[in-house]
Amino acid sequence: MSVVADSETVARGLSNVLEREDAEVGFLVECDTGFRRTGVQSPEAAADLAELADALPGLRFDGLMTYPTLPETGAWLRAAREAIEARGLRVACASGGGTSTWKLNHLSGEITEVRAGTYVYGDRSCIANGSVPVDDCALRIRATVVSRPTPDRAILDAGSKTLTNDPAEEAAGGGHGLVLEYPDARIYALSEEHGHVDVGACRPGPEVGEVVTIVPNHACGCTNMHDEIVVHRGGRIVGVWPVAARGKLR
Repeated sequence: MSVVADSETVARGLSNVLEREDAEVGFLVECDTGFRRTGVQSPEAAADLAELADALPGLRFDGLMTYPTLPETGAWLRAAREAIEARGLRVACASGGGTSTWKLNHLSGEITEVRAGTYVYGDRSCIANGSVPVDDCALRIRATVVSRPTPDRAILDAGSKTLTNDPAEEAAGGGHGLVLEYPDARIYALSEEHGHVDVGACRPGPEVGEVVTIVPNHACGCTNMHDEIVVHRGGRIVGVWPVAARGKLR
């Protein structure tokens, strides 16, 4: 087990709990190598936090972590590793993240571990950025056409509570998912329980009662909206997986 943080406050908080439980875990320093979200802001700051964490009870400095792996990641992590090694510590792990960039991790010269979570399912964003082709996208939403109020509009029983509102910015045509049976259809709006679909370019279009298959824009958010995932091989159901983290956010 490893933990990750980018501040002394979090490191000391983890240490207090681990010391109380008489446990030790590996500690990774989170590094901002260009994404500008979380992470220490310089290689020297990474060395400072590494040295601090390694001296705290319950923590064992193991390495560095970043997300995503960007072109400038290698040079940043290299400078951090050298600064840390100058203080007598060893960088055993340099963890890089991102499904869209996993094929480029080796170019950094520093990454030793890849965290590419979305590839397990694939989604419309992965199709758009070329990391997972549509045939390898395992996560599918089955939705029913519940209304055809006009020739150009179909309404599905899958809305924002099913697909999420996450965009797939790279995907041509926008919308909220890819309808596999009708690739020219566009899910142009979501209400809570319904998907609003422009089927004007589909001839013939779907009928009321027809079940369609949707590759969602974002597998992560979509999965978190459901309690279970039905698993099949070739149309035969082989299991039902609970979504373990569902509802755990407090």
